[in-house]
Amino acid sequence: MIKKLALLSLILLGFSCEKQNDAYEINGVIDSSLNNKVVSIHAVYGIPNKVIDTDTIKDGTFKFTGKVDAPEGFYMSVESLNGVIPIILENKNMSIEVYKDSLHASKVSGSRQNDFVTEYNEAHVLKRNFNTELRERYTNAQKLGDKSAMDAVKQSYDSLMVVATKNDIDFIKSHHDAIISGITLERLVKTNKVDEAEFNTLYENLSDVVKNSRAITNIKTTFTKVATPSAATSKPGAINVGNKAPNFSGFTPEGEAMTLSDIKAKVTVIDFWASWCRPCRVENPNVVKMYNKYNSKGLEIIGVSLDKASQKDRWIKAIADDKLTWPQVSNLEGWKEPIAVQYGVRSIPATVILDENGVIVAKNLRGQQLEDKVAELLQ
Repeated sequence: MIKKLALLSLILLGFSCEKQNDAYEINGVIDSSLNNKVVSIHAVYGIPNKVIDTDTIKDGTFKFTGKVDAPEGFYMSVESLNGVIPIILENKNMSIEVYKDSLHASKVSGSRQNDFVTEYNEAHVLKRNFNTELRERYTNAQKLGDKSAMDAVKQSYDSLMVVATKNDIDFIKSHHDAIISGITLERLVKTNKVDEAEFNTLYENLSDVVKNSRAITNIKTTFTKVATPSAATSKPGAINVGNKAPNFSGFTPEGEAMTLSDIKAKVTVIDFWASWCRPCRVENPNVVKMYNKYNSKGLEIIGVSLDKASQKDRWIKAIADDKLTWPQVSNLEGWKEPIAVQYGVRSIPATVILDENGVIVAKNLRGQQLEDKVAELLQ
């Protein structure tokens, strides 16, 4: 009995004294044909593409050591190779097998957080492949000047993005303790795929580790900073679906003041765009087509430009070139545009759809989805 107790004590002592990693070590293997090439680790936040560490490949291997205060997303690049390797740095001993012909498919092991990244990537393989196919089809159609083919590709892309967003949200819900969930949620918020109310719902399900991650902290700070200059009394969440759209004011190209309340229609679309925004300009023909089809039935659009004062002539020219015949306003302050700040717009193009009572019924619809929603509301 005494020997058994002694043995048990040693086992327990071993568990209690097990050393916890206070730094990370990454050992990588790669095709030796890349010897003397440089592998770099880049930050995904702060200064874009900032390199935080490098190592030179020797005998088909490379190594990184360091320490992070908390698990965080980074990516690796390899000199002369296309693509990047997403990786979560955490204080663990990790290994990585690099596939030089497909960096994104490289395997990171020894880290639970990177297992989550692998799950996420595997769940999105079809989306990435289809997205690549769509880009190729659009480029070919553009070269041939085939507008109908280009429109078809854009509709397919819009549908793909809806499915991708749903898959992202489902992943976040089922992986509450994954840092990649926090990073994904940050991206959805920044691209206006998730509003504050939806963020709060997803946030409640996250583990404390993810709630305290840089990505989630950044989102919370962003929402806190979103002010409402021309509607200072608006309550938080005023731009959420189901709430009354806050009024705003801006100036037309002719310098006349105009407010949202000046627009009287069965359906109103607030369209955030800019003359310098290529995706906006590509989308404009779809908006023109929709406007010409439904304006007589009760649709009105008010465009809000994120151009700067120095770009006013470009703004006016873009309105004429793209045949935007609906009301246009701006305070010409770029990304500091008060209306955009008021509505929490962090990327463009962006849309907010209102019913005849000025209630927000949908946000950030484009292409066929936007037209279908307008048609539904006008029935």
